[in-house]
Amino acid sequence: MAGLGGASVLAGVGLWEWRAQRRRAGRLHVGDVLDGQAHQIDLSWPSAPISILFNVAQRQGFFERYLLDVRLTEGGVTGRDAIGDLQAGRSSVAVAPVLSWLDKLHEGEVQARLVMGLQAGTFRLLVRRRLKLTRVEDMVGRRIAITNPDMADRLFFSVVLRRKGMNPDTGPIWRVVSPQDMDGAIRGGDVDAVAVHDPLAWRLLNDPSLGLGELVNSVNGLYAQRTNLALGVGHAMLEHAPAAAAALVVALQDAARWLKTHIPETAGLLDGRIDGMAQAGIMAMMRHEVLGICPTGAELRVQLAQYIDEMKLLGRFPDTLGSAAYARAISMDLLHHNGPP
Repeated sequence: MAGLGGASVLAGVGLWEWRAQRRRAGRLHVGDVLDGQAHQIDLSWPSAPISILFNVAQRQGFFERYLLDVRLTEGGVTGRDAIGDLQAGRSSVAVAPVLSWLDKLHEGEVQARLVMGLQAGTFRLLVRRRLKLTRVEDMVGRRIAITNPDMADRLFFSVVLRRKGMNPDTGPIWRVVSPQDMDGAIRGGDVDAVAVHDPLAWRLLNDPSLGLGELVNSVNGLYAQRTNLALGVGHAMLEHAPAAAAALVVALQDAARWLKTHIPETAGLLDGRIDGMAQAGIMAMMRHEVLGICPTGAELRVQLAQYIDEMKLLGRFPDTLGSAAYARAISMDLLHHNGPP
C-alpha cells in the first residue's frame, strides 16, 4: 500500500510507542481506547471510490497504520442507503450527511451513535445566468434539479430557503434528474437551477457551455466550518469493539489533516476516478473547498445542535426538543469515553 512519509509507524516505533509519543505531545489523550490489535470493519460509505477522504485514508495507508482492514459495503448510493446498511446489519459503521442521520435517528429505528464529522459540505445552488436570478427569493416557482430525493442537497437548501422566509416544499418546484441527464436538462431549459454537491456541482459550474452561475453555497459563510458528513457507529460495535471504532476515528482524523496540506498528491489519487475530471480540475476544486474538517467530542455536539435547530425550522423536529441535550444523546466522544453507549 502507498506510504506517507512516516506512515509505516507500526514497522518502526510500533503502535504502543506511537501512543506514548502522542500523549507526551499532548495531541490526543486517547488513554486505553486503542488496543493495538488488528480489526476488520465493515463500512458503508456512499460514493467511496470518489471520496477524497476515503481515498486518502485507504490509499495512503492511514487505515493500515492503525491495523484496520476496512471493507466497503457495496451498492449504497445515498446517505440513507448507508444508514440502511447499518440498520440491516450489513455494516457496523456508516457515513452519511448529518441531516440524513438526524432524520433517521429521530425515527428511532437506527441503533447508533455519531462519533465524528468527516468533511465540510460542498453544496452549491447553480442557476442559469440568462434568467438573471440574483437572490434566493427568486427561487419561488423555479424548477430546481436534484439528483435524488434522498440526497441531503434538498434538505440543505430547504434550510436556506426557510431562512429567507420561503416554504421549501411549495416555493420552488423540485425535479429529480439523474447525474448523467443533468447537462441535457440544463441545455434544454427543462430546469432553472441545480442543487447538487461536488464533484458534480463543480463540473457543472465550470462547464462554460452550460451557462451556470453560483447563487449560494456551503463553502463560504455560515456553513464553511461545519461538518457535512458524520460517522455513525452501531451499538453492537460500541459495546463489543470500541477500540476498533476509536482506531477508525483517529485514522480518519489523520487522513483529513494530511490531505489539507497535500492537495496535489490527493488530487493525483483521484485522477481518472471522477467522471469528466482530471488531476488539474480536481486540484482546482479542492482549493475552492474547506478541507480538514473532522470534529469530535464537544465540537461535534455543538455542530449537531446547530443542525437540530435547523431541523426544527423545517418542522421535522418539535420546538420543545432540547437541541444540546439531544445532540449529546445521539453522539459519543470515543477518544475520551470509558464504558458502553
